[in-house]
Amino acid sequence: MAKKTVEPGRTPLPAGIAAPARRALAHAGVETLEQVVELGLRRLSAMHGMCTRTLAQLQDALDDHGLVLPAG
Repeated sequence: MAKKTVEPGRTPLPAGIAAPARRALAHAGVETLEQVVELGLRRLSAMHGMCTRTLAQLQDALDDHGLVLPAG
């Protein structure tokens, strides 16, 4: 299980995300899991480089930190 964040709102993205997905997130200004939640599943899955493995990694990290990814 991942370590809980010390500073709320600044939970880093999990290590091991594929480079294309990491670049797409960076291009969108997404640096934290809280920002992933703000995107929502629809916008996140439409981004370049977001494969099922990457989405699963992000979902696992969100679950570990008690965050919920909305469908929209």
